[in-house]
Amino acid sequence: MAWPVYVISLQRATQRRAECSRALYSLGMPFAFFDAIDGTCLGEAAVTAAYDSQRNARNYKRPLSLPEIGCYLSHHALWTRIVEQNLEGAVILEDDFEADATFRQVLDQIQSAPPAGALIKLFSRKPVMGVTVASLGDERRLVAPNRVPGLTLGYALDRTAAEMLLANALPFSRPLDMDIKHWWEFGLPVLVVDPPPLRVGALGARSCIGPSRIAAAAQANAGAMSRFMANLRYQLDYNLQLFHARADNRRAVRRLREQLTGHG
Repeated sequence: MAWPVYVISLQRATQRRAECSRALYSLGMPFAFFDAIDGTCLGEAAVTAAYDSQRNARNYKRPLSLPEIGCYLSHHALWTRIVEQNLEGAVILEDDFEADATFRQVLDQIQSAPPAGALIKLFSRKPVMGVTVASLGDERRLVAPNRVPGLTLGYALDRTAAEMLLANALPFSRPLDMDIKHWWEFGLPVLVVDPPPLRVGALGARSCIGPSRIAAAAQANAGAMSRFMANLRYQLDYNLQLFHARADNRRAVRRLREQLTGHG
């Protein structure tokens, strides 16, 4: 494969690493583990440099947990590697994925004509509603979604996309997948492979990030009504921003369709 495949995983996650190795070796896919940054081991100065808690209070519905901060920084470190090592692009996976038998074929098709300056998500929980940008064969397509799905289980991006993310990522105030849903802040269009070649594996239900989110919300001493209102405010604000970004989305779709298919 032309682009390297990285699996973000904590060094101590031996079971997850074994499952990832089994899955990717069975598909004949070379890959490398990238040692995830453990947010619980970060010092206060490192957290403060990366995470804007004041902007978080204004723009998001709850504080971020230390594992969420470590997760974001792990992805950020790989974007930096792509740029510093002058890689054409990379595939980035988290260590709780399961891949179907077509995964390598899908990646080969993407890399044969990669969309320039776009992030390509390889997972979504639901069928994706949006504009088809290109066909990947076998009834798969690249879709510019009406709403970007959550989770960063797996995605591909070229060097230009990595540069665009790095230009505006730090300091962050939301989890990584929520930042990517605000793609217009990076000027970075997001495409989704539909149907996706990845799904959340059995080990995904035992992630430390889920419980850490609950703990972070509890530490903020926010009651149920306060959490409800914060979530409502966030959703209303997100939908308003998404509405205003529709023109940017149309221009991005037009550019990508012309690049990938030769017509608008």
